[in-house]
Amino acid sequence: MQNPPKTFGPGRLIDEELLKNHFQKTGRQVRIFEGSRIDHPDRITIGNHTQIDEGVFLFAGQGVQIGNHVHFAFGSSISGGGTCSIGHYVSIGAAVRIVTGTENVEAGLTNPTVPTTSRTPIRSSIVIEDHAVIFTGAILFPGVRIGEGAVVSAGSLVHHNLKPWTIYGGHPLIPIKKREKGKVTGPQS
Repeated sequence: MQNPPKTFGPGRLIDEELLKNHFQKTGRQVRIFEGSRIDHPDRITIGNHTQIDEGVFLFAGQGVQIGNHVHFAFGSSISGGGTCSIGHYVSIGAAVRIVTGTENVEAGLTNPTVPTTSRTPIRSSIVIEDHAVIFTGAILFPGVRIGEGAVVSAGSLVHHNLKPWTIYGGHPLIPIKKREKGKVTGPQS
């Protein structure tokens, strides 16, 4: 049997020195795979031991801060043009959408092909605190805060703040049960 082509093999990492030259700040052992797309890396800070998989899209907008030991799985994204702050030990599942801004549809037209004088963009922020877990396909809308240790179930729509150490699921999103803090906190960053 022939060896498979390189495109079938494991992804390739972007050189850490290249990251240091283009990002606002990167920590130690940051792993970003080729095939991710990062717009305005000069507005992004990344802590230690963070991994960004292939197929991830990060649009820095007004600024993105990513803590230590954060993982962005394949196909996840940050968009919207606002700000995003992600704490330490956060897991962002595949195809998660973090939306930091939108457009006011009552006050103007929408989409980037429309002249800016006819649009009313709304830039906001999203905060995801330490130890939060956002499972596959969840969508976080502008202005939400995900409390420390909160869990968002797969496919959820998050349009309000979530309490710390609580597991959320369903449509509409509701608290399902509490998460025990002492069992999941990792070593200090």
